[in-house]
Amino acid sequence: MKKQFKETLDFYNNSTPQQRCDFLRLISKDIMVAVKTKEGIHCLSLDNETSTCINGSMIQLNTEPLSND
Repeated sequence: MKKQFKETLDFYNNSTPQQRCDFLRLISKDIMVAVKTKEGIHCLSLDNETSTCINGSMIQLNTEPLSND
């Protein structure tokens, strides 16, 4: 196993859901979500203010269109 992947795996195994959520918030400008619509594929950016949050046992990703409604 490559050292870089092992470090990533260690972070995942040793972090809390909140820490993972915080990490995703830190890199939210590097994440986009592809959504299939009638018009084709749309790539959505995550919202700048509320990009991620804990929702039960899951991490919720909030896209810009979601927060604009």
